[in-house]
Formats: sequence, C-alpha cells, structure tokens
Amino acid sequence: MMNQSSQTPVYKKVSAREKYDFGIGAIGKEAICNMIGSFLMLYFTDTLFLVPAFVGILFFVARIWDAINDPMMGMIVDNTRSRFGKFRIWLVIGTLVNAVVFVLLFHTFNLQGTSLYIYVTVMYILYGMTYTIMDVPYWSWLPNLTNDPHERESVSVIPRFFVSLAGFSVAIFGLFVINYFNQRAGLDNLYAEHGFTMFAIMIAILFIVTIGITATNVKEEPTLDAKNEKKARNRR
Repeated sequence: MMNQSSQTPVYKKVSAREKYDFGIGAIGKEAICNMIGSFLMLYFTDTLFLVPAFVGILFFVARIWDAINDPMMGMIVDNTRSRFGKFRIWLVIGTLVNAVVFVLLFHTFNLQGTSLYIYVTVMYILYGMTYTIMDVPYWSWLPNLTNDPHERESVSVIPRFFVSLAGFSVAIFGLFVINYFNQRAGLDNLYAEHGFTMFAIMIAILFIVTIGITATNVKEEPTLDAKNEKKARNRR
C-alpha cells in the first residue's frame, strides 16, 4: 500500500478593513466613468455645439484604440517590477494623470473652430488612455489580494457595490449639480461649460481621495525579485 500525503493549502486572508479600503477605490473611478457615459455627449453637442457626426466618429475611433490599448497596459502591469508591487504604482500614476485630463476634457479655454475640434479629440483620446492606466491595475489587483476562491468572491462584491452606488449617484444627481453651479455663476444657460467644469473638479477630487485610500491601505508584495526568481526556477 502506498502512503499518500496531502498538504492543506495555505490561504492568504484579507482583513475586513482591507476589503472595504479596496472597494472604496471604485467610487471615484466609477463616478468619472459614469460622468463620461451619461453627460459627455450632452456636453459636446449642447454646450460646445460640436457636429454630432464628428462626435460619433470620435467615439468610434476611441473605442478601437481602447481595444488595442487595454491589452498593452495589461502586459505593462504584468511585467512591472518595483518595491511598491506592480499594481499600486500604476494605479497611483493613472489616477493622478487621468484626474487632470478628465477636468481638462470639460474645460476648453474658450477655444473655437478647428482648434476646439483638435483639442477635444486629443483630450478624449488621452482620457481613454489614462483611464486604462488606472483601471487595468485596479481590477487586476483584485484576484491577487487572496488565493482563497471563497475569500476572493467576498472581496469582489464590495467594489461592485460601490460601482453601482457611484454610477447611480452621478446619473441621478449630475444634471442638478451642473445646473446649480451655472445658476450660482449667474449664467442663463444651465448647460454652460462652467457647471460641467466644476462638477468634473468635484469628481476628480473624489477620485484621487478614494483611490488614495486604496493605494495607502491595501497591502501588496514587492516584485523587485520576481523576475530573478522566475529565471532561477526555469534553470532547475
């Protein structure tokens, strides 16, 4: 008779605080995403008076570029080696850059004509690229928080809840906030750029704060030696 030995797998646990600190990061990123999805078309056509056909082509081209950009960012994250890990560093960089580009997308410096069309095109493409820099490492970090499948499932529920909460809040109250800022500025046009800019600044601040909570409080192992360890294993 052969003696069979079995080893009980050692699972990495995630504290309740870490679960919520990770999930909170989804609030700001989803608020930004939902403002783009809910109000960018309105802003382009009814505030900036861009030609709708141009806006449609711009959205189409941006989606094609995103299909190329997303897997490229995934490869960059996967091959990142740093003492901060491979997710946190890109999450922070992507958040800061995307927050700035997001606000600039809703502030055109009174540009007109061809200059406005070029500016909007550049800002929207940059928005998609910088959002990917932040979004890919955020969701890639989730399955790496724990190797316990049950624990992983419980963690994933929390950011999904915050995603729904942020999306609902922006979609329901967004226009009220935009109109409020324009009224306070004494503007007759309730869809004026000023309201969009101020609302974008509010969301950008929320974005930086919530991702900051995630990046500061969620643990990640350094990856500086991961490449050398992989090479050593391959030699065996």
